[in-house]
Amino acid sequence: MRVKVSWPRGGTVLVVTAGLVFGAAAPAGAHRGVLPTLHHDGRGTVWLTLAWDDGHPVTEPGLAMLSASSEAGATLPVTALRPLPHDPATLPLPGALAAGEWTVTVDVATPGVGYCSARLLVGTDGGPQTIPCATPAPAATAAPAAQGRPGWLIGALAAVAAAGLGALWSRRRTKRRPALRIAPRRR
Repeated sequence: MRVKVSWPRGGTVLVVTAGLVFGAAAPAGAHRGVLPTLHHDGRGTVWLTLAWDDGHPVTEPGLAMLSASSEAGATLPVTALRPLPHDPATLPLPGALAAGEWTVTVDVATPGVGYCSARLLVGTDGGPQTIPCATPAPAATAAPAAQGRPGWLIGALAAVAAAGLGALWSRRRTKRRPALRIAPRRR
């Protein structure tokens, strides 16, 4: 006994429609910038931690540039901050700042754009500080929002078009089949 398995007429239309609806989804929104937080232990050790501006943790290695100048006239030239091997969102300053009051400027370049400027008081018995930096300005970190139709609307229109084309194709296919004619019996 032979069993014939057939694909339902609407099956192709259903598969094409599902592919267009689920395949035409808009990409996930990308992060715009990072929020750096400047830390120091009060004795000159400085490090930076990064988080995305939407609150998500940073999981890829960061890169920032730090420069500093003290009230006494000492300066720290632009220095690259690289991530710790086990924590890509923590970027320590190699070395330490000398005692005094410092103005520190940080520019984050990777994985997103961020900026921070703060005053640190460094001393032998200084207290630790944690300075969260402001949210980056939207004009500086993000391109203007794309004008156009939302992704779900485009997907829905594509699904309706696919369903209509599938129905038209199915109807034309059934019209082209010749009708079965039964010849009259001869006597």
